[in-house]
Amino acid sequence: MRMDLTKKIVLSGDYEDIVEINRKFYIVDKKDRIAVLPYTVSSEGLLDKIGVAEDWNYIDDVKILTLINGYLSTDDSTDLVAANRILFEIIGVNITDAKKWAYLGRVYNNLSSDSGIKIYAVNISDIKIHENVENMEERKKFIVMDSSKVIQTDEILFLSSYIRLFQHFYCQSLIKDTFKTGKNE
Repeated sequence: MRMDLTKKIVLSGDYEDIVEINRKFYIVDKKDRIAVLPYTVSSEGLLDKIGVAEDWNYIDDVKILTLINGYLSTDDSTDLVAANRILFEIIGVNITDAKKWAYLGRVYNNLSSDSGIKIYAVNISDIKIHENVENMEERKKFIVMDSSKVIQTDEILFLSSYIRLFQHFYCQSLIKDTFKTGKNE
């Protein structure tokens, strides 16, 4: 049995609408959201450092660490192009080698949104980050932190993305071990 849904746009912005459906409110993104998790690898092949954005939480009046993120633009031919553009705006480098990128999946930041955030990780181990970029305010927010500090943040997108990246490394190590030993267990 299907209920009749009463749907009304309560507030409309450039990037999202607030919609009321049967007296409950939802956020509906008008554009796909992309987040980027830059990382470095140690000489032992382990996750070493993670690149994040330091931002201000206006509600709690505190600094937070979060993923570099933005919206898919009409100029972006693919999600990966958008991820590279978003990263470029902050570090001033185009990372065109597809082997450095990994799609980590889609995560949802709350139950009141129907729009997931597509997460991409990128290895920046051998990348020199430019000091002069298009948007210096955004560049100033970028920090590279030790990966052991990740669990100290309260930001769920950051934590879930890191766990997905860790899973990616684990799966890659299993693949390498299978090819080394020649066993497919």
